[in-house]
Amino acid sequence: MPTLISQVMTPASAASALPVQAASAARAVESATDWAAAIKPFTPDSLANGFSTLVGALIGAMLAYFLQRLFQKNQEQKASLMAAHKMMFALLQQINTIVLIQRDHVYEHLKNPARFLSIQPTSPFDKVKNTLEIADLSFLIDSSKGRAILYDLYLAQENYIEALNQWNLRSQLHLERVQPALAASGIVNGSTVSLIDIEAALGKLVLGTLMNSTNNCIESLSRAFEKLVASKHVARAYVVTRFKTNDFTDFDFPDTYGLQAPTNSAQTKRSER
Repeated sequence: MPTLISQVMTPASAASALPVQAASAARAVESATDWAAAIKPFTPDSLANGFSTLVGALIGAMLAYFLQRLFQKNQEQKASLMAAHKMMFALLQQINTIVLIQRDHVYEHLKNPARFLSIQPTSPFDKVKNTLEIADLSFLIDSSKGRAILYDLYLAQENYIEALNQWNLRSQLHLERVQPALAASGIVNGSTVSLIDIEAALGKLVLGTLMNSTNNCIESLSRAFEKLVASKHVARAYVVTRFKTNDFTDFDFPDTYGLQAPTNSAQTKRSER
């Protein structure tokens, strides 16, 4: 018959279990004490102060970022304004160069049938001195109207460079080929000679080249002047509106010595582009 065996804890075994329970209780109390000590600093006031510090740091960082962006935009605006002034000054110099060549070397010979010979050569003009690079005009790229002006300025400047190039080539031809040939044939400046005499001295090829080069110079100067003046009017109107100031170089020439500026209607049409 099965026997029910009951395990009854003896006084000795009960006594041995007491230290283990006491140690567990001590560890629990110590853990609770450590946790209480750990969270003690996190009072409502300290939490509020910490949150305020975090928010203050975030606001400070945002404020510093916006101030930096504002400073950067201000610097970009100043750079664009300086570029606009440089553009207007370069246009003044380019137009002035064309007018001076026309006034000093071309104008008095325009109606002379022998202008191909009477227009005297000069030392080479610097084609780069007063020109603008695309980087100088980058402030015009950020709008469609600015890009249209940039396109017109680029074409006008190319015509300016071509006019100086044509002038320099003619001067070189005149100095290196024409004058030595005339001197060798006994024809001096100011003497009265016929076209046949000039052709005999220069030869058909050099004479034809000199005539064509002279006509090209006159046409190139006139075309460059017209495009530069048109670009100047449109560009200045644009920068005055954009930068909200009239403090930009403006200039007109009372006498253009035969150079023709575009009509007002043509300038208006360009401005409306």
